[in-house]
This record gives sequence, structure tokens and C-alpha cells, in this order.
Amino acid sequence: MYCTRDIPSAPYQVFMSRRSENPTHTVTIRRVSTINSDAVRSLTRRRSSNDPSAMDMNAKSLGLLQLIVRQAPNMRHGFPADARSFYVDSKAKDLRIGLSAWRGFFQSVRPTLGRLIINIDVSHALVYTGGPLVTTMMQYLNLRDSRGLQTLSPSDFRKLRTFLKGVVVSITVSPKMRARPISDLVLAAGQQVFDKDNESWTVQRHFETKYGKQVRYPKYVGVKVGRTAIIPAEFCIVRSGQVFRKMIPPDVQRGFLEFATQKPDHRFGAIKSAVTGGIFNYADSDYMREAGMAVSNEPMELSGEVITPPPLMYGGSQQLQPTGGSWNMVGRRFYKPGVMRSWMVVNYSSAQEQVVRQFIDKIEMSLQRLGLRFPARPLIYGGQPSDPKKVLEDRGSQVRPELVICVLPHDAAEIRQAIKNWGDCKRSISTQCVRGGKWERANDQYCHNVALKINARLGGVNSVIDDPGFSKFLGEAMIVGADVGHPGPGVTNRPSITGLVASLDPQASVMTCCSFVQQPRQEMIEDLEEMIFRFLGDWRSYRREKLGPQWDRPPKTVVFFRDGVSEGEFDRVAQYEVPKIKSAFAKAQIPPNLWPKIIFIVVAKRHHVRFFAKHSDDRDRSGNCPAGLLIADSIINPNYENFYLQSHAGLLGTSRPTHYIILANEASLGIRNIQQLTFKLCHMYVSATRSVSIPAPVYYADRMCTRLPFFCTNGASLSDTASERTGSTAPNAFDLEQWKRTAGFQTPVGLRHRMPFA
Repeated sequence: MYCTRDIPSAPYQVFMSRRSENPTHTVTIRRVSTINSDAVRSLTRRRSSNDPSAMDMNAKSLGLLQLIVRQAPNMRHGFPADARSFYVDSKAKDLRIGLSAWRGFFQSVRPTLGRLIINIDVSHALVYTGGPLVTTMMQYLNLRDSRGLQTLSPSDFRKLRTFLKGVVVSITVSPKMRARPISDLVLAAGQQVFDKDNESWTVQRHFETKYGKQVRYPKYVGVKVGRTAIIPAEFCIVRSGQVFRKMIPPDVQRGFLEFATQKPDHRFGAIKSAVTGGIFNYADSDYMREAGMAVSNEPMELSGEVITPPPLMYGGSQQLQPTGGSWNMVGRRFYKPGVMRSWMVVNYSSAQEQVVRQFIDKIEMSLQRLGLRFPARPLIYGGQPSDPKKVLEDRGSQVRPELVICVLPHDAAEIRQAIKNWGDCKRSISTQCVRGGKWERANDQYCHNVALKINARLGGVNSVIDDPGFSKFLGEAMIVGADVGHPGPGVTNRPSITGLVASLDPQASVMTCCSFVQQPRQEMIEDLEEMIFRFLGDWRSYRREKLGPQWDRPPKTVVFFRDGVSEGEFDRVAQYEVPKIKSAFAKAQIPPNLWPKIIFIVVAKRHHVRFFAKHSDDRDRSGNCPAGLLIADSIINPNYENFYLQSHAGLLGTSRPTHYIILANEASLGIRNIQQLTFKLCHMYVSATRSVSIPAPVYYADRMCTRLPFFCTNGASLSDTASERTGSTAPNAFDLEQWKRTAGFQTPVGLRHRMPFA
């Protein structure tokens, strides 16, 4: 709590009940600190990283500024005073499953060197559509007749309970009844029985007697509010404006994405109109006037630099120069084609074999053009969607393939999970899945992209960076990408999964990988020491085997790109994970004088900073700033070496730059070299002929974190909407040791120099 006047430290009696005139609680208020103008000014100066008291005061000061700035706009639009974003229902889009897409605005105070700025951006959210709860239930379950709410299957009941739990509803039977959050659902709510005056009453009788309201649908599912109160759904109204904070349902992902996609000029216009047109109206905020704060309505103008993209090398020493964030491989061959001595195709779709054969012929032509040799045309086998592994086991034991192409129907998540579990974890065989709705109308570009993935999965190298200075550093450095993936909001019985990849070859194009599970929502990588230890072993064995015994030495530098760290966790993550990496050096018995130097860089994608080109000549074809835009001053964090890099060209909407924060630089590598290294690594993603938004190893680590279902035999039961995991004794049971026995992944011997995550 913040206050402009001193409140004496003392206990205070608080009244929290409408039924009693006596105090219900005692609250003790104690002053913990005083924030003055010097404390606020210190936010814009570099602080010592070894001063915990300064860090604590900075956090308190920044928290106060956030509240002062956000409070008036948030409350004006009906959102909590400290909410980062608020949303408005004008031009909302009803997605027809009980949810609507709303547009709003994000606001945050950001300290920079010498001044404070406010970061404002357009924001989008799914919001529960206001209206009768029965209608919401029907839309979510896609019911045409409301009578379906009295015969819900167990799976539909669980889905609906997950969807509605916590939603605030107004209760229409009496104006005295306040809105309440849903704590649970109840089948046949009107027929539920409770004791009243030593007599059994139904909920239906209670409402009809006490409120004079007829319960028309006693067999429909109803809601529970509080601990015991049961309310028939027909008396509930979903209050408008409640943000949906769970996983976005697959059925509306496309519609929501289309709604949230805005061209840069439209996005910038919406922000400017909101600032100048009264949506924020900072000048009239009593809180800001009282604090003596003022905000300029004009957007900041920054000077940036566009970095020159690196040249790429393909087979036959053919060089290619990217332009505008992309390049064309026509007439080029893989730098190093993979080896494929045998392969087969499994068709799980309803397509005829002749149709599948025509598609495979196109894949063969793409592979041939790119220089990958393969034996005779593969045999095509029919697969059973109900038992995907059977044909893989039966035919795989005969063919002994190094690659299996699996042709899937449109909705085939469970089939794909079974295939990947079989290939990645059970048999160490590369698999390439193609999904229905895409492969049937495959053009040359689609087949070309599939060929890029196939080559990487066969141990090949698509291209390398052709830069002697870059190659010299990279030849002695291990590049590591790291990420932590968490279960969906509200899910407590799924682990967080850690995904790491590390480069092995001198071009940083061959990767090894592993992943572990840990406690839900734990941000620090618990098993980092073991993972780096394994990578060091893979590094030395690969170089000894492929390059000769003279390369059997540890890397000179470990460049550690760490994704998924929020701004408030920078110091804590570095203080925990850098020592873990060094522990791996000791565990690997590397002499202390040969320990690799660590460069630890946080890769921040989840932010609201956007750049808009002032002049049309400076925009790419999508209207965004060009690929390679570097911003290294004016808006950077005052406490770390950091920079913004927009490494990719725009496709749809407004491009988001990536923020890079350097937390450790034992190699004393210059900031310019780190910026160049980072940009070059964004051109090494094997599945595309475009520069991507983050360095390729970070992209791979992010993909590793999505592969938990593939690592478990019963992967289909591991979705965030599943009620419980096989073997659990309760819906919210979590047994980390059991998860460690059934999940987690390290590159099998058969896939050691391949990239299953490509």
C-alpha cells in the first residue's frame, strides 16, 4: 500500500461483514520505507549489481510509479488499479464459444538512462461474453439444444468446469444477492438435496419457496458459489469484461489471431489516438497531478541502425546474400546433404495410395534438386489411426528405415504424438509428419520446406554462415539455447519442462539436445548442471569423431542464450544458473585454467516495445521496420548491457523486436560483436529460408519445451485440459519423481547428430 501521508504504525479494526456491527478483522499497518524524489531519480542511473538494498528500493519505487500511472485509466474502464492492460468492448468480435475478442491497451513505466518513459501498446485479450450462463455453456460445448446440459458426458463436464471456474456471475433471483465467482459445477442442480429444519429440500423447492422463482430446468448443470450454495444456471448472468486467462481453445486460435493482427500504421494510429483522444487522459488523472507527474503526448523518436545480413554458404562453395530478411535457394544445394540409405512412408489418412505417391514424388524431386541422395522409391504402407505404432513396429523391423514420412489426416494430434514417441524415444528413427489440409495441395515451396527439415533430421547441414571472423570465434564456442516451458494457467498437475540445445560443430549448425521436467512454474533450470555436463561430453565426442583427436578439448567459450526470464528475475536467474554451468565444468573434470568463459544473455520476447518507421522509404513490404534493425541506446535498461534487435522481416501485423540483456560476459566480448553474433545466429534456423526473430538455438530450445507429450508413452493424456494423468490418485496430484521416470529426453545414440526438433 502506498500513501502520500504518514499513517501511524498500529493495528486497526476492520469491518468486513454486512451482518455484524462488530469488527471482523484486525489489520496491522507498518511503514516499511519512504519513497522520495531521490529514490525515483535513482531508477534512471546504473546501480551496483551487488547492492540488494538498492534493488529493493528500485522495485518499490517502480511499483509506485506503475500504480500512479495506471490507476486512473484502469479504473475508468472498470479494471483493477494495478492491471497492466485494460480492454474495451467497442469493435469486439464474438467468437461464438462463450468468448469474445476485445482490444485494449498496455501501459508500463520503464526506466532508461537519464529519464523515465511510458511504454504504451495495443493489447488483445479473450473475454467471457456477457449474457445468460446457459447460452455461454451451450456455445462452449457447441450444443444446439439446451437440453444437452442435462446429459453431459464426464469429459464435457470436466471441460466446462475448467472453462467456467472462477467466472463471476450475477444472480437474478434477488437484487440483494451480489455477484459471485463460480467455485464448481453441479449436475442436475435443481434436484440436489440439502437439509433444512430437519427436512430434505431440493434446490428447486428452495428457490421456488424463498424467491418465488420457478426452476424451469432442474436437470440442467448448475453452479456452486462459495462453499455450499448451489444456483441453477438459468438464474446466472455472466458479467461482461472478465478476461479469460486459460489456454486459448484451439477452435478460436485462428479467429483471435486474425483479430489481433494489425498492420503497423493501424497499430501506431490506434496508440496515438488513445493517448491524445482521452482513453488514457493522463493530464486529468488526480493521482498523477498529486504526484507532480506529467506525460508528453508525443511519441519518442529514436535513431537506429540496420545491420548488414551475413552471407550464407551452400554446397559447391556457392555463396548467397540475404536481402530483406529472406533468400531464395533456387539452384543451390545443401552445404552437407544428409545420408539416407532406407526410408518408408506410412499413410494414416483416407487418401488413396496413388495420391500419396504423387506427393512423395514431389518430395523426391525437391530432395534431388537440393543434392540429397536416396535409394529406390519408398514403399507406402497403410497405418491405423487407432494404433499408430503397429505398422511402424511391423514394417520398421523389416525395412530398418532411417526416415519415416507419415501422412496424417487433418486432426491428428494423438497420432503424431504416438509417432514421435516411437521415433524419438523408442527406436531412434527420424520421422517427418505431414498434416492433412496441407500436403494434398502441396506446391514446390511446401515440398522444399519439408526437404529442409528432412535434411536436418538426417544429420545434414542446409547452409552455414560464410564469415571468416565469425567462424573463428564460433569454431571454439559452444552456443547453447535454453528455455523453460510451463503448463497452462490454472494447471497444477503438469510439470514445467526445460529444453536445452547446444552446438557441436565449428559452424554451430549441428545440435544436440536434452530436456528435463521440474516443479510446475519453477523458473530456474534445476538440472542445468547435468544438462551442460552431457553437452560437454557430446561436444568432445563429436569433434573427436568428425574432426580428429586434435579437436578433443573443451570449448573456449559457452554463449548461453536464456529464454523465458522476466525482468524482475534477471539477477536471481543469473546468480543461480551461472554457478550451475560452472559446476558442470568441474563435473566434466575440465582443469580450472581451461574452463570456458561464459557469456550469459537473456532473450526477452514477451514485451510491448514496438518500433514504427517514420518515413515510408525505411519500411519493408509489410510496412514494418526492416530486418536487422538495431536499437542500442535511448530506451535500454540502465542496469545492464542490452539492446533491441528486430532480426526478421514482417509477414503479418506488426513485428516485435527481441530484447537482449547481457548478464555475464567473462570473455569480454565487445557489445558490437555480441550484436553481430546474435544477428547471424538468426539466419541459421534450418526450417526456413528467412531470418527468424530469435537466434536459432533459442528457437530450438523453445520447440523442445513443447514436446513433453512426445516423450511420454501416453502423450495424448498430457494436454492442459485433461483432468488427470494416468496413474494419478487425484486430479491435482503431482509426483515429480514419477514424471521424471516417464518423461524427459536426451538425444538417443541413433539421433545424436540429428535434430528431431527441426
